[in-house]
Amino acid sequence: MAVNNTRDARTYHTPGVVNGNLARDLRTYELEQQLEQSGRIEFDKRYRQKQESVADELSRRRQANRATVRQAQSVPIAALFCGMIVAALAVMVVFCHVQINEISGNIVSMKQQIEQLEMEQIALRTEYEQAFDTNSVKEAAEAAGMYQPGEGQIYYINLPGEDQAIACAQQEKGGFKQFLTTINQHIYTALEYFR
Repeated sequence: MAVNNTRDARTYHTPGVVNGNLARDLRTYELEQQLEQSGRIEFDKRYRQKQESVADELSRRRQANRATVRQAQSVPIAALFCGMIVAALAVMVVFCHVQINEISGNIVSMKQQIEQLEMEQIALRTEYEQAFDTNSVKEAAEAAGMYQPGEGQIYYINLPGEDQAIACAQQEKGGFKQFLTTINQHIYTALEYFR
């Protein structure tokens, strides 16, 4: 038995060769992987950070201190001006919304007033039509002491002469005067529109 153990120890592992067993030898697979990766540099070795020297460390610290002590930069006047304009516009928008809400409230109250006034108009119109009814007028006149005129109360007056009427013809204006009149009318109409 001792001889067999020494014989197994002398066996060589050649890739792709079966050593008396059809199962693949795991050791040969590891060798194949090592051969494939032999030309590559390992990730950790490639990206390993080199050791920092004392001079590099001092320069890094100086840069960090410079960044913390850096002077504050002044705000450009244009940026400040633009910020003020934006703030003013925001305030104006808020005030416009407030005014819109007030106006919409006024519109609602005016619509209610219009409805009430329309109802009053209908009532007054019916009263007006009743006031001009001939029977009611006759009754009101009799109640006030009025009566129909008699034959002795009617007088006719005849004046000598003929009836006359004078019609004045309009004089035609010149072209320039008519142009000025038209412009005045347009200006007056525009002013009345914007009042």
